[in-house]
Amino acid sequence: MIEWVAGFEEMYIVIYCVLILWVNVDYLREAAHLREGLTEIGSEDELLFNPHHFSIVLMGLAFNFFRRWLVYVLAVVLTENVVVLVVSLILFIASLYDTLFNYTLAKMKKSKIGLYVVMADVVFIGVFVVYVMLK
Repeated sequence: MIEWVAGFEEMYIVIYCVLILWVNVDYLREAAHLREGLTEIGSEDELLFNPHHFSIVLMGLAFNFFRRWLVYVLAVVLTENVVVLVVSLILFIASLYDTLFNYTLAKMKKSKIGLYVVMADVVFIGVFVVYVMLK
């Protein structure tokens, strides 16, 4: 089984990054509709679940790990570049802040940090995929 993986690491990384790019670009295409949908949700609907619950926070962190942070780690490890490290840290901090502090409906309606992080992720992942393919 290991023979199947050995030698194809870059291909698997590119496939993973393309999937993440697809999710992010789809989110950007639907961002206006999602923002409209958030404004239509009333505060009484927000009480259906507790956004302060530990399991909700863990789900958000796990989602961000597979959607963003794993790509940042792969980029830093593969490029070994200080600029990539700094950009990855900035994006990590911004996405962590968005996950931990913009969890209520009112904060999600006001904040655009998540949208900006997704835009930066698209550029970051796109450049990283080009780097991996040219390497």
